Amino acid sequence: MKKVFAEIGIGNPSFFSTEFEKGGEEYRIPEFILPKRVKGYYLRIWIFKKVYIISTNKYFQTSKKDKNNFKLVVGVSGVNLV
Repeated sequence: MKKVFAEIGIGNPSFFSTEFEKGGEEYRIPEFILPKRVKGYYLRIWIFKKVYIISTNKYFQTSKKDKNNFKLVVGVSGVNLV
């Protein structure tokens, strides 16, 4: 199964984007494609090296990244069965 993260917001290469993950590999396309089976919704705020995520799955989560960035995205997570 492929994990799918469809996002709308600023900070990604395009305003609408979808990231696919399968077997440790990731790739992003500049289109908004909803997953076949929705697992949750999230808001991700990335300011400098800190990332704050509010989601329906893990509620509130913070993490630290190696690079500075700014992102503000709203997303839908789920899976495609292919």
